Amino acid sequence: MTNNTGRKRDVAASFSDATDGYLDGNILKHGADLEQLIDWCRDATCALDVATGAGHVAGSLADAGVSRVVASDLSPAMVQTATTEYRGLEGVAVDAERLPFPADRFDAVTCRFAAHHFPDPEAFLAEVERVLEPGGVFAFEDLCVPDDPELAADINRIERLRDSGHVETYSRAQWLDWLAATDLTVETVHETSRELEVDAWLDRMAVPEGDRQRIRSLLSDAPADLAEAFEFQYEGDGDRLASYRTGVVLLHATG
Repeated sequence: MTNNTGRKRDVAASFSDATDGYLDGNILKHGADLEQLIDWCRDATCALDVATGAGHVAGSLADAGVSRVVASDLSPAMVQTATTEYRGLEGVAVDAERLPFPADRFDAVTCRFAAHHFPDPEAFLAEVERVLEPGGVFAFEDLCVPDDPELAADINRIERLRDSGHVETYSRAQWLDWLAATDLTVETVHETSRELEVDAWLDRMAVPEGDRQRIRSLLSDAPADLAEAFEFQYEGDGDRLASYRTGVVLLHATG
């Protein structure tokens, strides 16, 4: 298990400055993918949402009738946002790779659009396995990249420029390999995609104007195979990228 204390401190600080963008972003607040995660946890009574952000998953779990929901995040500001926005949540600022809970504590653990910020995904999965009771549900969602290492490197390079806390977006195959090394049993794997509007994507992390221009330049000069793989859509005279589609993987596993 790695330490990465400095990097995690920077991640917490960057997200403390982005609470409004995460709270109001429609791509995070709504969607069939969010509904699927909640459905997988429909029988839970005590759930942990890891890296809760603005609390959309945790709040949805509570709304679905889960009697106790703990919203956890590395950023205290995000925890405060979640517990303020959604009534009835318990909030705690914690490291996803060092969860301060006893073994077998929860019958559901969720994590959505966050694991690309974790320096040590295997440590995170080990902690999920530890705190999840036997037979409990792990409902997971994150961005994913193609298996092609060059395409994956291109998109991760751009993501790190947009988001200083971005570590790496992994492929579906990589997540399945890591899960295979645990005692969690993968029940369902679903790979899909979501359209991201570029301006909203940049606004969410309050990207400075200079970095916005660099990102747009990289996107404009992207190789044809990247533009094709991510379905770039342009506006106006065709020089300005309006949106693209990013891969998403959803995983349902049991303890």
